[in-house]
Amino acid sequence: MPLVGSSFRESARSSTESAPLPEQSARRAEPSVPERTSVLVAAVLLLAALVTLEWYSQLSFSLGVFYVFPILLFGSVLSRGQVLVAACLCAALRGQFVPDLSPIEFWLRFAMATLAYAGLGLLTVEINQRRLRGLDADERLRVETTRRYQAEDRLRLLADSSPAAIVTLNDRAEVIGANRAAAEVLGYDDPEDLRGRSLAEHVPIFLSALRKSPGGRAMRTSATSWARRANGQIFPITVWFSTYGEGTARCLAGILVDTSEEVRDREREAFRHFLDYNRLLAGAVAHEIRNMCSAIRVVSANLSHRQQLQDDVDFKALSSLIDGLARIAAFELEAGKAAPLTSTDLHQILDQLRVVIEPDWIDLNGTISWRLEDVTLRVPADAHALLQVFLNLTQNSLRAVQASPSTPRLDIHARRAGESVLVSVVDSGPGVRDASTLFQPFRENADGSGLGLYVSRALVRTFGGDLRYVPTDTGCQFDVILPLEPVEPYTA
Repeated sequence: MPLVGSSFRESARSSTESAPLPEQSARRAEPSVPERTSVLVAAVLLLAALVTLEWYSQLSFSLGVFYVFPILLFGSVLSRGQVLVAACLCAALRGQFVPDLSPIEFWLRFAMATLAYAGLGLLTVEINQRRLRGLDADERLRVETTRRYQAEDRLRLLADSSPAAIVTLNDRAEVIGANRAAAEVLGYDDPEDLRGRSLAEHVPIFLSALRKSPGGRAMRTSATSWARRANGQIFPITVWFSTYGEGTARCLAGILVDTSEEVRDREREAFRHFLDYNRLLAGAVAHEIRNMCSAIRVVSANLSHRQQLQDDVDFKALSSLIDGLARIAAFELEAGKAAPLTSTDLHQILDQLRVVIEPDWIDLNGTISWRLEDVTLRVPADAHALLQVFLNLTQNSLRAVQASPSTPRLDIHARRAGESVLVSVVDSGPGVRDASTLFQPFRENADGSGLGLYVSRALVRTFGGDLRYVPTDTGCQFDVILPLEPVEPYTA
């Protein structure tokens, strides 16, 4: 974003390395020790020359007016107190060479000369200090200006090199500044093409944010929305923005990221899992149909022994229908090439689970206890499918504890068990009345379709593990058993 001109940017960059600190600049503006010594020596020599001239010349008049010159030199390098001492010395030396003076005249002339020399010396001190303060202020201003240009240059470099699109807008959603990524995301060739252009059509959420900030109240938030490129193409975005200023000076600073790739990958992954779940559900239905066909076939075989039914056409047709239905139920659905299992960090899966389920338990005033071994637990599994298994188990627990009078509680314990990983999910609900039908599909006493546990166990078994119900005195416990990937020893 153009903050300063290129000439300022170059000057700031060239002076950055040599720019001193303000304290260093102030010390550099003051006279150094050799300079002070030279001025003092010159003042003393001048004073000695005046005294010598009056001593040997025996003039009838005083050279007191010339004593102002050493006073001026003293005032340029000495402090106020030291200048007063020098003024008294010059006044005393001046009075030594005026003849025929009474004591009263001598002291009167001494007082008047002291006041004159002291005033002149103090005036010189004040002028010199004001000069130094002016130099110091100018140096500070120069250093602050250099630092500001340096900071702006760094911010500009950060904005220009950022992969995220950064824009600043006025109260009419017109672009004040934009980086190169913003131009590329919105379909323009150069950031300057965006300057002064309204983003109301490109990113409508920015215009809405400027209009929906009543009373000049600042808004700082993030959102997901849609944007439009210069060629009219619609694409998903995630934006972070803040508003500042009031009235016509109201502005917005925003960052937007094109999330097309993330949305595409997420939808592809969701579709793949949708197909996998449908295959599991179809398998469950086929399994039940095969069981029913087997029972019907047994009854049909028994009836076929009856003489009156052996030549019955309708009975033979019924037997053919049973055989056809059995063949349909026995048909293996084409699952396609299964996706290869990847190495998954169990701790990361449980961290994601924590983010998803903890708000619901907090709303119930419940507690969740996480007991995870502080070692790396990696399992060969699909991360998304494994997270769905844990979500199904914890959602079942959430529904169960709502029907229990005890305090809602959930314990999740992950630990090594030999060559496997054991994850226990234990709740404080009323428990299970009949565990014999837990994993049967389409069971009648289920809250939903009765397929949650069936699909969860099928998924875990595709990873080479198992899902088991563990009887307990109170509550309900399920154990997810997964094979543990061997940790390769480190070789230097």
